[in-house]
Amino acid sequence: MTVRRTRLLIAGLLSAGLVAGCGSSGQAAPAPAAATSTAESALEPSTVTATASSTPTEPAVSTGTPPPAEPPPPAPPAVAEPAPAAAVPPGGLVTSADMAAASAAVVGMSIADQAGTVVMVSSADAVGTDLVSQLHLGGVILMGSKGAIDGTEGGTPDEVAAVTEQLQSQVPAGQAGAPLLIATDQEYGLVTRLVNGFTDFPGAQELSGISDTEAAAAQTQAVTAAAGAEMLAVGVNVDFAPDADVLPESGPSGVDDRSFGSDPERAGTLVAAAVRGYQSAGLAATIKHFPGIGRTATDTHKALPTLDAGCDEWNAVESVPMRAGVDAGVALVMTGHIALPAVGVDGQSSALASAAVTDLLKGSGVAGCNGLNFNGVSISDSFQMAPVVNNYGSAEAAWRGMAAGQDLVLMPVKPAEAVAGISDAVADGSLPASRLEEAAATVYALRLALARSARPGLEVVGSDAHAAIAAEARAAG
Repeated sequence: MTVRRTRLLIAGLLSAGLVAGCGSSGQAAPAPAAATSTAESALEPSTVTATASSTPTEPAVSTGTPPPAEPPPPAPPAVAEPAPAAAVPPGGLVTSADMAAASAAVVGMSIADQAGTVVMVSSADAVGTDLVSQLHLGGVILMGSKGAIDGTEGGTPDEVAAVTEQLQSQVPAGQAGAPLLIATDQEYGLVTRLVNGFTDFPGAQELSGISDTEAAAAQTQAVTAAAGAEMLAVGVNVDFAPDADVLPESGPSGVDDRSFGSDPERAGTLVAAAVRGYQSAGLAATIKHFPGIGRTATDTHKALPTLDAGCDEWNAVESVPMRAGVDAGVALVMTGHIALPAVGVDGQSSALASAAVTDLLKGSGVAGCNGLNFNGVSISDSFQMAPVVNNYGSAEAAWRGMAAGQDLVLMPVKPAEAVAGISDAVADGSLPASRLEEAAATVYALRLALARSARPGLEVVGSDAHAAIAAEARAAG
């Protein structure tokens, strides 16, 4: 049974009352006492069974006249065990207990609240407003629309912390214990949102410049662990990094020098190290931009590029660092706006195509391209980018993203219309209710997992210890 079918089974059983859920408040039910809190233990397979026991008997011995046969003892009534939670990636942040609790919580939500849960808006829309509490949103991405993090004068650590605390205060009471996902693009190097007062860590280009791969991986993991601690200290719990794109051997790239280079295997080693580093701190990492935009020169903010690679080539190049990140237990995968004709995605963004999201990312593959069997949160790239806004309004783009397999829609132009569009699509049958429930539960499970992350004090931000880690990494190159 695939992860998606397992999650649908959970929702169906919860609706039938076979698993204890919560009321209409949407608050997550506590994990059963037997549930483990570690991802490793959650990997054990479980099944829903109905069993009848019987007592073994000795072989019959002939005595000439057989005694009268005793009636068999009545079988005990069949008892259904709790439905299994969806599998979680090895080493990942989300446990099966998180998934079970999330599924219970989501069943108690209204369709409108489920729709809000699967939308992450820009801080330009959310900061200084009540949008999170109004729409019951699942997340906010911190942007710098005026040169510093929205809602701050200079983007200093204490200012950013104040912004994130205000956003978290809007989480509905019924969702207490499931913090809002607050993300940013903190790749370091070319793309860095948190600057003033934060440690200047080396980015992918510098880290990949360390010639010895084992040393490069060790420095990458050390840097990202420290960087994760700084983000958590100011209330950011999701980083849209590392970039897992593969660069071309020569010529321009749409991602410039944001990734770990042109060698897929080496890039995969460093992507996995970055994922482990970020998530060891308790931060949710994100690999991007699936299925891979690095070997195209087009800026996907402005136009839709096409990756003209057959499945054999894609399997050997783009998929390698992506698979390494998934195997390392990455919490989220961001799908980019790119066409991939090899899987039948031509003339539209992969972020809106089920062949790319459901079959290739979450499934076992399609048309000879080997799938990643990803179990975590699939998030689109920004829905404010040209490949989306040139073709769809906020409402239609949002429900089409959900139908394609997305769990989170990022930065719709009009957030209220996006949430309403998802709800309306469920009402008119364009979007199966089970698909929305699955997405909302996947997002909510990550929120529950992140509630366990210890938040460091602000003193770690820009600390001497972190400056030394950054210096050591640069010296190694």
